Amino acid sequence: MSGNLKNIVLGLAAILFASASYAKELKLDDLFPKSRLIEVHITISEQNWDKLRYQRRTRENALPPSRKFEPPPSPYSYVKANVTIDGVTFKNIGIRKKGFLGSQDTERPSLKVKLDYYEKNRNIDGLRNLTFNNNRQDRSLMSQFMGYRIWDEAGSPGSRCAYAKVTVNGRNLGVYSHVETVREPLLKREFGNDKGTLFEGTVVDFYPEWEGSFELKTGDNKKGREHIVKVINALQGGSGKSFFGGFASGYAWVPTSDKNDNEWFKPEFNDLSWKKGINGAGYETGQGFEKLISPNFNFIKQMHNKATSLYLRFPFELKSLDEIQSTKNLLLRMKCDDGFVAYINGYEVARYNSPPSPEWNSMATGSGDDGSNATFSAFNINKHRDKFRTGENLLAIHGMNISLSSSDFLQVAELQTNEHDYQTAIWDLIDEKAFYRFWALEGLLSFWDGYSGNRNNYFIYLNPKTKKFHFMPWGADCLFEKFSRLRVDRRSPRSVRLQGLVARKLYQIPSVRKKYASTMKELMTKHWNEEKLLAETKRIEAMLTPHISDYQWRSVRFDAIREFIRNRREDVEIEINGEDMPIWPK
Repeated sequence: MSGNLKNIVLGLAAILFASASYAKELKLDDLFPKSRLIEVHITISEQNWDKLRYQRRTRENALPPSRKFEPPPSPYSYVKANVTIDGVTFKNIGIRKKGFLGSQDTERPSLKVKLDYYEKNRNIDGLRNLTFNNNRQDRSLMSQFMGYRIWDEAGSPGSRCAYAKVTVNGRNLGVYSHVETVREPLLKREFGNDKGTLFEGTVVDFYPEWEGSFELKTGDNKKGREHIVKVINALQGGSGKSFFGGFASGYAWVPTSDKNDNEWFKPEFNDLSWKKGINGAGYETGQGFEKLISPNFNFIKQMHNKATSLYLRFPFELKSLDEIQSTKNLLLRMKCDDGFVAYINGYEVARYNSPPSPEWNSMATGSGDDGSNATFSAFNINKHRDKFRTGENLLAIHGMNISLSSSDFLQVAELQTNEHDYQTAIWDLIDEKAFYRFWALEGLLSFWDGYSGNRNNYFIYLNPKTKKFHFMPWGADCLFEKFSRLRVDRRSPRSVRLQGLVARKLYQIPSVRKKYASTMKELMTKHWNEEKLLAETKRIEAMLTPHISDYQWRSVRFDAIREFIRNRREDVEIEINGEDMPIWPK
């Protein structure tokens, strides 16, 4: 073959190869393999890369006061780049940093790729946004990959997940988790439609007047927010009748010893030396609770950096027990930061974030955000109707703060009869079966940074077929950990997460606790096989090890997830195998 002919043949071959490569088309399924890593190569100017990776979110701009009315603005902006996925190149795409607070990293940032940012109508089977998480908060590298699969196998709507080896300008960033963005393709697959309204929830809950804080992603904004308002109203309860609350007077004492630990909450105790004031006790060093605290019950001098417990006694009269005995719901309503134990006439009737045997210097075992703590949470005390009596009664509250240095503290109490049926009202708006499964999976997998654990990392979809909300997980890099990194307390519930208002309200109802326990048992029977799960961790470790970057190796600990898997069943069964799950851990 002559030299010229050889060159012509080689040139034609090159053209054909290039054409074939160009013609290759990625399908959505190609992005989520289970037995290999996808290859993601990003080409970007060093100027744009530095601009991207050094952008950061602070606690101040992540959680501004304005988030009550609208989602906080993102501190991240898109820059231009090229990305090649398994040999298929997308030129001139938009790419930005992602991550809330804990996952931020300047060397290996989590990344959001928007295929159609600069050129419209570019997508992969309808998916326009790609999400690559850096696994910074997941030492095992397996939380998302295994967690989302368990969600899927259990029949609870959620994203698919795969692994990606990511390079930027030839530099190996290591192993990322590629998580399917919650958008139209996922909605079609899970619900059979994408015509509903989708919101993302980031450190937000169904607080009164907070409907604007949810971030709209797709659908009818007006219809979706109207539904959020309905959920808010359902959680607040119907218009009940208070027989204690408002401007009721009482007595308070900051204890300095255990002298009265066994007597102070009983009716016969002499409290004449205590401070007299009006319902609404605590302190505020900044802004938030100051309007809820009555002047005489402001204990900033006595408690801030000095004490964590406060005793409260409120006497009240009942002319008749008829209303208490006949009402559908007998409620103790509390605005509480951070924990309490309540007594009626010397008998415990409710507790929240309390140690098993509280003492004069006890601290709360957990805390919530000020938005929820400043709204009433209802504790059903129906089974304690017999503790009330005609004539004089006593409501005693042991309020507890999370620490000596806490910036605020609040205790506001109300006793109410109420005909509101929480279950019916909530299940009219939220899909019952789907929520139990979602909630129990958050508990089983110990998703401390999810909706029921931290009011964070979730989506709600208003399904036009059911006209109800469905919850979906997101940001699942904090699974398979027994304790919350935000609230490290070994007395916290192991089987259930209770920070989200929907979970908290429902959990006060005995039939809900039974249903939750049965759902958890079903999940463990069908989807928690320790032998298979441990084998899967070994398979994943072997698959990932060759691709982990030197920088990433510093934080990797594969055994972390295995320890959790081996112990989870026993941890959960301690609480769910009794006659009833604890109202709060005791």
